[in-house]
Amino acid sequence: MKGVDLAVHENFPRATRRCCAQHLYMNCKNGGWSGELFHKIFWIAANAYNPYVYNKAIEKITEFDPNATKYLDTCTEQWSRHQFDPTVCCDHNTTNFVESFNALTKPYRDLPLLSLFEAIREWSMERIGVRFDKAANMEPNHLTDYAKHEMELRSAESRFCYSTACGGGEFEVKDGNVKFLVNLHNSTCGCGVWQGSGMPCKHGLRVIYNQRLDPVDFVSTYFKGAAYKQAYAEHMNPMADPTQWPGSTLPTIKPPGIKRSAGRPQKQRRRGAMEARKRKRHTSVKCSKCKEMGHNARTCKFGAGTSKAPPKQRAATKKRKTTSDDASVRL
Repeated sequence: MKGVDLAVHENFPRATRRCCAQHLYMNCKNGGWSGELFHKIFWIAANAYNPYVYNKAIEKITEFDPNATKYLDTCTEQWSRHQFDPTVCCDHNTTNFVESFNALTKPYRDLPLLSLFEAIREWSMERIGVRFDKAANMEPNHLTDYAKHEMELRSAESRFCYSTACGGGEFEVKDGNVKFLVNLHNSTCGCGVWQGSGMPCKHGLRVIYNQRLDPVDFVSTYFKGAAYKQAYAEHMNPMADPTQWPGSTLPTIKPPGIKRSAGRPQKQRRRGAMEARKRKRHTSVKCSKCKEMGHNARTCKFGAGTSKAPPKQRAATKKRKTTSDDASVRL
């Protein structure tokens, strides 16, 4: 969108810009570069935390098609994680958080404009209010839920690493057949994950645990209670009903004279031509007639008479003998 692009350049002239890797991949797919191989090496390049992994992935893309590499070079925005500013401590290379917000507004998309804004305001007020109360009880050095989850995952992965002290706060960590340099004084690792995410990677955690140190001390302040308090220091105040608003002499703004189209407004997002479609039924459905996979009994082409499965035999029932007592009761 050219208007948004121009506004960003005017208001934030020195800010670095990122490109959503998912949208960049869709552009490549529309250009004719697709397939399982290209999808794999593209996301290796997009998720690369260091230049070595990125350059290796770009070499594979060049072998796949040199024109694809030329197109990726024309992207002036940052889209690979190793290009991100380490002081930001954010390694997101997609706009999934924006898509998540859009998905939550789905129940309100068919409402009139003012009702839509009011529904979004109530949802935002409730969400921010819960985090406002949660931030009030957090200690300045406590980790956020996201940071706790990431640290638990990386701690489990650090068990398979081995560190060797080199002196001066430097360590050599062996992860499989690869060795990485870890510097505790600078909070850096050769893999690049520590610098890019702001939290110690599995190699750094291996060194921290061996040195009997607290991993929380090496996590960026962006993921601690002090920053969480600043982010949710203000909350949205409640709003009274319009009937209780004070009077005003301003003219009433009327809606535009546009005729509403027939039918119910669309809620589903319009997917691109090359984007995967949602399926209502899984492909592993099993037919109850022919016992084949991929279709059900309603769409079966063989029919009930050509079933490959042996017919079910009905269990034989035993007839009850009538006694003289039963006959007297019936009479």
